[in-house]
Order: sequence, then structure tokens, then C-alpha cells
Amino acid sequence: MSQKRAREARRQAGAAKTQPTGRSPRAWILIAAAGAAVVAVLVAGVLVARGTGPAQAVSASSSSAVSISGTDPVTGKNVSLADYAGKPVVLNVWGSWCEGCIAEAEDLQRFVERHPEAQMIGIDYQDSADGARRFYAEHGWKHPSIDDPHGEISKGLGLQGTPTTFFLDSSHRVVTRIVGATDEAGFEQGLAAAVAAS
Repeated sequence: MSQKRAREARRQAGAAKTQPTGRSPRAWILIAAAGAAVVAVLVAGVLVARGTGPAQAVSASSSSAVSISGTDPVTGKNVSLADYAGKPVVLNVWGSWCEGCIAEAEDLQRFVERHPEAQMIGIDYQDSADGARRFYAEHGWKHPSIDDPHGEISKGLGLQGTPTTFFLDSSHRVVTRIVGATDEAGFEQGLAAAVAAS
């Protein structure tokens, strides 16, 4: 083999090593650009979904009064909505596993402290007693909750997702609700509507 042919063979072997799939450098640039575009779209979707802000109260008028009772997962005591007759009630469906519930927990606690005229009752949705106790301790909650291990109470209320907060007038009819995590202003808005309807 001549030196010229040997050099040509080495050059071809080297080119094959740098392009093992047979794609040109331009093809690799296009593939990388397409991958970056897909990642950018996914990130934008996540940011848009997160950036919608706190959930707002919407009208949810009901002509019939809500009547629920059950065992508090933290204290083991019986909790009944009937014990708060004539008082507006706020029902917050939550779970220790729920990220939105964690996000709104501190705002909810501040709201409860500012409004002794209304009764807050939690509905602990498909949770464990240990999880509920840890959640209460971590967020300083003191209001009663009702254990809802199979979701029957929550589904009876028309649950569409967690967290959900229902605002009941003094006759315990649902006036407004908030589906999703909210802030203190959202809780205030929901209670104001329930009080106005009482």
C-alpha cells in the first residue's frame, strides 16, 4: 500500500470515529436545538400552571343545609356540624400529603385566629392519623377536623380537588367555595359572602 493510500485510509478511519452514526455536525446541532425547544416548552407550561395565583372564591349556592359528623383524627373526639347551629362554618378539605394544603396552611391558621365568629372545621381527606397529627403540630392548627378516610364526606360535598374550602352561612348552606390553594384574602372573600347570606 502506498503512503498516499495509507494516509487516505487513516483519514477515513478518523472521520468514522468522530461521526459514529453517520450524522453531520449540522444534524447534531438541529437535534440539540429541538431538544432545547421541547425543554423550554415544558418549563414554560409548569411556570404558567404555577403562576396562576391563589384560587378565588366562586358562588356555589345550595338550598339544602349540610349535615356532617365524625371523629377528629387528632383528638379522637366526635365533631358534628350541628354543634355550631346558627354560626357560619368554613369547611376545609385537606390532607397532610397535599402540596396545596401545605401551601395554604399558614394563611388558613391566620384566618382562623382573626375570625372567631365563624367555625372552622377540617375534613381530613384520605389521610393517616399520624400524618394528621404531624400536620397539626407543624402548622399550629387547633380547630377540629373530621376524619374522611375513604373520601365519602368530601365526595358528598362535591369535592373537585384538594384543597377545597366550602363557606357555609349560619343555616349551614354552601354559599361559596374555593377549589385549590388560596391565601388569607381568598378565605376572607369566601367568609364575607357566607356572612352576607346569613
